[in-house]
Amino acid sequence: MRLFTRALIIISIAALASGTAEAQERRVVVEDIPQYEDFYRVSAAKTHSGLPVPRFVSLKFGRVNGRQGPSLKHPVLWQYRRKGLPLIVIAEMDVWRKVRDVHGDESWVRGSSLSGTRMALTRQETTLRAKPKTTARIKAVSDANVLLEVDMCNEDNWCKVSSGDGYKGWALKSNLWGAGKL
Repeated sequence: MRLFTRALIIISIAALASGTAEAQERRVVVEDIPQYEDFYRVSAAKTHSGLPVPRFVSLKFGRVNGRQGPSLKHPVLWQYRRKGLPLIVIAEMDVWRKVRDVHGDESWVRGSSLSGTRMALTRQETTLRAKPKTTARIKAVSDANVLLEVDMCNEDNWCKVSSGDGYKGWALKSNLWGAGKL
């Protein structure tokens, strides 16, 4: 079995190295991301920032480099270009934070590029309601991939959110990435 596993790993690495379209096109979908309970938890007393890991954060700027490792010497894997984008901090090292995005991709970013403002990304068309009930009056409907600021979430799976356009209301937590409990 070890030989089979080793061969499978070698084939996977070879496919990635060859730059095949299939390997380059593969993106992790939201449902493939491990549940938050699967993360290794680190108490605030043991982190560089004094904050627990994992935790949700958002991007402070509209352009933030995601690097392969925790230094400026590491190559840039990609550049995040959406201020307010929610991320999960999964590790810390000095001023660097290892983050996971909505697609499951991981990279290292400087802690100064992150904000504690709680933001969420709508997974699909999402209805904002006047109260946390499916029968409550509809205040607005957002498209998928809309950023919303999260004010609070209750135990009944509803979050009080607001948009940059001034709309406020309650949305189902299951429609939001970045509003889950860690």
